[in-house]
Amino acid sequence: MPPIPTLVGIVCAGVALLFQIVGVATPEWSVVDTISRGLWKSCKNDVCTTYSSDIDFPDWFEACRAFGILGVLVLVGCLVVGILILFMEFDKLPIIATILAFVGAFCILIEFAVYAGESGAESDQYGYSFALTIVAWILAIVAGICFIVGKGKA
Repeated sequence: MPPIPTLVGIVCAGVALLFQIVGVATPEWSVVDTISRGLWKSCKNDVCTTYSSDIDFPDWFEACRAFGILGVLVLVGCLVVGILILFMEFDKLPIIATILAFVGAFCILIEFAVYAGESGAESDQYGYSFALTIVAWILAIVAGICFIVGKGKA
């Protein structure tokens, strides 16, 4: 059985992935009155509209989208490698899981930091989607730390 920190790292990576997927997919990055905006659609009075591909978004917004998706993909890899640790005796797997967790956290950090810096939203205008990505970032860092500690106890 793998060390407890490794198991905690796997759980943190899984929850971080879930929060990141929900954060990227939902339209509550910024909320003003009855209007909410996300990375893929906006809503007014609970009527949501997906952004058209014809819209020319600013580069910073496209970067947020790209790094959000990269964060999801890297966290998927981290979770898969973490699960492989349970079934395979390969010394490099915890190191790979650690690197993937920190790379995922870095992608998520870029995503929400650029959005916060460029969107013009006030601190009380950020919605739950934005908050979930921050929680995913924290959990990805915790997962990486747990994989490091677990490697030391193996």
